[in-house]
Amino acid sequence: MTRGISNRTVPVDLRGSSQSNLDKMIGRQGHTARVFDVDTPEAMAQSDWAPNRISTSLYTPYNFVVKNLFKQFSRFANLYFLFITILQVVPQVTLSSGIPTTVVPLMFVLVINAVKDLIEDVHRHRADRVQNSSPTRELNTTTLAFDDTKWESLRVGSLVLVQQGEVIPADLILLGTSSAIGQCFTMTANLDGETNLKIRWVPPELMALTNLCGAAAASGTEFWTLVRGAKIEVEMPNRRLDRFRGTVTPRGSSQKISVGIANLLLRGVLLRDTEWVVGITIYTGADSKIQQNAGETPFKSSTLSKLTNYMTLHIVLLQLVLLVIAVCVQRATWTDPAYLQLDTTSSTSTLLDSIYLFLTYMLLFSNFVPISLQVTVDITRFFQALVLQRDTSMMYNCVGITVHSSDLNEDLGAIQHIFTDKTGTLTCNNMEFRKCAIDGVSYGGEGPRRISCEAASGDYCVKPPRTSTLIKTYLTPKLSPRLSEAPSPRPPASHVNISDKTLFDKVQAQDPRSVAFFTNLAVNSSVVPIMDVGTNELVYSAISPDEEALVCAAKHYGVVLLAHDTTSVRVRRFGEEVVYEVLHVFEFTSERKKSSMIVRQHGSETLLLLCKGADSVVLPALAPATSTESGIRTAMQVHLSAYAVEGLRVLCVAQRELPPTVYRSWHEKYQAAKTSSDATDEDLDPIIAEIEQNLDLVGITGIEDRLQDGVPDALECFRQARIKVWMLTGDRPDTAVNIGNATKLLAPDMKLVQVSSKELTTSGKPPNETISEAFKSLLAAPTSQELALLMDDIALELICGQEELQREMILASKRCSSVLCCRVSPKQKEFIVDLVRRKTGVITLAIGDGANDVPMIQRAHVGIGISGAEGQQAANASDYAIPQFQCLQRLLLVHGRWINRRMAILTLYMFYKNVLLVLPQFFFGCYCLFSGQSTYYDPLYQLFNVWYTALPILLFSVYDQDVSAASSVAFPTLYSSQSFVNIRLFWVWIADASFSSLVVLFVHVGAFMYGPLSTNGLDEGLWDLGFIMNGIVVLIANLRLALEVKCWFPLTVGGFLFSLLLWLFSSYVFSSVVSFGANFYGVVWNVPNASNALLVVLACTLCLFGVFAVKAYATSFSPRPSDICHEMDVCRIRGVVPVRSRAPESSNLPIS
Repeated sequence: MTRGISNRTVPVDLRGSSQSNLDKMIGRQGHTARVFDVDTPEAMAQSDWAPNRISTSLYTPYNFVVKNLFKQFSRFANLYFLFITILQVVPQVTLSSGIPTTVVPLMFVLVINAVKDLIEDVHRHRADRVQNSSPTRELNTTTLAFDDTKWESLRVGSLVLVQQGEVIPADLILLGTSSAIGQCFTMTANLDGETNLKIRWVPPELMALTNLCGAAAASGTEFWTLVRGAKIEVEMPNRRLDRFRGTVTPRGSSQKISVGIANLLLRGVLLRDTEWVVGITIYTGADSKIQQNAGETPFKSSTLSKLTNYMTLHIVLLQLVLLVIAVCVQRATWTDPAYLQLDTTSSTSTLLDSIYLFLTYMLLFSNFVPISLQVTVDITRFFQALVLQRDTSMMYNCVGITVHSSDLNEDLGAIQHIFTDKTGTLTCNNMEFRKCAIDGVSYGGEGPRRISCEAASGDYCVKPPRTSTLIKTYLTPKLSPRLSEAPSPRPPASHVNISDKTLFDKVQAQDPRSVAFFTNLAVNSSVVPIMDVGTNELVYSAISPDEEALVCAAKHYGVVLLAHDTTSVRVRRFGEEVVYEVLHVFEFTSERKKSSMIVRQHGSETLLLLCKGADSVVLPALAPATSTESGIRTAMQVHLSAYAVEGLRVLCVAQRELPPTVYRSWHEKYQAAKTSSDATDEDLDPIIAEIEQNLDLVGITGIEDRLQDGVPDALECFRQARIKVWMLTGDRPDTAVNIGNATKLLAPDMKLVQVSSKELTTSGKPPNETISEAFKSLLAAPTSQELALLMDDIALELICGQEELQREMILASKRCSSVLCCRVSPKQKEFIVDLVRRKTGVITLAIGDGANDVPMIQRAHVGIGISGAEGQQAANASDYAIPQFQCLQRLLLVHGRWINRRMAILTLYMFYKNVLLVLPQFFFGCYCLFSGQSTYYDPLYQLFNVWYTALPILLFSVYDQDVSAASSVAFPTLYSSQSFVNIRLFWVWIADASFSSLVVLFVHVGAFMYGPLSTNGLDEGLWDLGFIMNGIVVLIANLRLALEVKCWFPLTVGGFLFSLLLWLFSSYVFSSVVSFGANFYGVVWNVPNASNALLVVLACTLCLFGVFAVKAYATSFSPRPSDICHEMDVCRIRGVVPVRSRAPESSNLPIS
């Protein structure tokens, strides 16, 4: 149904490097346009655009085996053991009679991973099938009726009918609805998690061409007449959910009708409270915005995973060194003993013999690289995620934690920097209209509020400015503030917490400025009023909680928003309905920091621009003040600062009466740019800013956002745990400081250094020099002084562009316990996180709740999303989603620390037990002329990792606790008190394994020198020795892990016993069946005797005594904080009081 398909290149103006980086981040593709003419379906054969069928699966039934094997063998460990398996069938080097015994553990690993991948992909196939076969209705251009079809059958240019309660099947431009005013309601929960209704509109120009809206049923004939031959031009598919630009040019018309995000229905949203809608498809399948945003979370690997790769490299290098040593020693000491009766006529070269020997020893040392490491880590992380998700202590309102990326579990215990959003993250995002100022007069009760009270508890608190002198100087008695505690005659309203009779009286008296203020709040909004059928009352659905609070405040004071569509806004003002014609809407964006509307009251020719936004953008746009207005404006700025100091969210409300000539001149320029295919959304902003000048400041608002429960305690714990916290907020500096005090980010004895636009303009020095001096003052402060740093968007813009300032900022921030960044945009948040991550190498965590936090969440090592009032976009893009900020305290200090310790020991232990297993064979070379003879029975050797030592370490890594959860929270210093894994510890464990391997071999070989150990008087053979050595290695490996266990559960004890019994059982089976190998047949019956039992005890004692002694001494005489807490926990369980002569200075723990 499309013809004339083309992609036309359009120039793009990227505004600086920051914008360029943002565009790369969001995948912007505004430089080309998708153009098509609506026609019959046959024309679609020309199109190579994505079909509406989606496929999120990775495999098909035909390529699963090949593709999955290719994926698994792309891992070094799997490829390595495939090579070992091949070597085992080579006659010249095999140690297993040509039987590839390594294939058993290799297949075990491959099958486990393949089954996991298969289960996940089956779920994807099922989900894809359900979605692709979902029913919808498409216009049949032959019968001109809407016929039933499937989602996968739609294509670009299809006319689609969607009815109430159905999901939009593709991205559509809205052409008609059952509403006479051309509106429809959608719920975007599937897209961004928001459950409030959003309104979408038919473009007014299209409504003017036809009467398709408001009909009882959609007419296929009329819709086809409307769009047939129309030319549609839209931007290329991209990820932007907040912006969209396109044009529709009807057939036979030169008028380009602009369409924007308000006219776009996105795939996946639910149609609500609207009987039907009809739209034309512009993006299908993989091109739709929901699919463009699918799977965006970048690949992340934990710091421990990277360290493990480094350890593996060390082990491989050690293995190569040992192989070379063995070959060189063998070639240098080989004497060709006559009793071996070797074939001396062989013409094999010395070089080839050396190669064969090298490969033979490679088989002997094959388990140096732990084959089960990756699969053990993957399984462990899976069960750790289950434990996290089932922890009821991290649930809020029946919502718990969701793990999206268990690969990062261990990083939760090693976080050094936290970057946190404020609104909805530290606060509840439940806005209440608390104060306002109109014409220099402040209104609102002075009752206690949570943020102010908590901030006031600290000595270091920004005090409200002394306003009385200023106001008396600049204001007449008529305008002096009158703050009253008398309650409002109206009952309390939702989202309104203001009690001031003076303001109510002024509004009722229809004071012009007060009426203009509340009219601005009601009209200039994106709030959708909906009539609740059950209660017959108006219910407001808002994208932003701030807007809902402002509209509710206007309603509370008599200006009630009744209806809102693309062409008009209807309000009831003091019992009289007033209609405003909407000419233009300029929505709020993080770059503009304000929203505006150009309206005209019905029956009047006066044009009015209504504006509200941040003071940093509204105040500079005000008209020059007259002598009368200067005093009022000064008072307003004083009130604005006072509100910010109290922790309120401040907005400036302004308006401008537009002369018709000014508007007409601007309108022509704006329309030309808007309909131009060469212009982008960013190009329109300067044109919009031209009309948003010479404003009149009507008032300011103060909205309260209460802190979430437990936030101050959590941040105080992080500070004690030596985790640096950065708060990134869009608020004013004064508000940020007050919130910092309320949340305990700023301690009473902290020195706060501010680098903001205020300091930059008043210092009298170049801005760069001022910023540099501030950073140097932090570096020069005494080390005993606790420091904090505050920066705003202006300072950050300067820092962003200069490498030297970035370096100085990083050095200064290292000296600070807390950093506050205010008025920051989403791209600045991402820049800060990326800069700290790159320049310092620390492990970072970013947490937020809104779509504007997604860039920094994805940039940090660990991203945490909060399921909040701003939707699920942050939660969906995160690695972990939690219901409240306070849950982060338990997630990091308790689970994070536990997991970090467990995974560190798991990694070290996996290398330890493999070195312990392999090195005895290297040392045995002293007794076999380094000929490559194996001492172990091969099946027992190959099953060591997957059978005999797998279960205990798995249970340990999921359940072990060195300290209780209560102690972890009570003593936050535990979090950073010790490093659980590093290269030094890695070599300590390798050295321990090397010593133990010497003991395992030489204790028994030495005992053999003093005579036979068997009960029948015969010497034990090679396989008897290997069997005893293998049993000791299994026992030592399990006992070594037991020394690390701090909390013995019945399941843990059972895991150790099961592993040892499994070794005994399998040894009995292998030794009792001849077909398993004649050499090993009956061995299990030869070795049990008192002498061997004593040697086993001796070997285990020698191997483990050193580790046990070191641990016992450290715990008794030089305990770490975790040792002290563990003792306290044990004593608490047993009901006794721990007594120590002294507590270590580093512990900071109150020990009696």
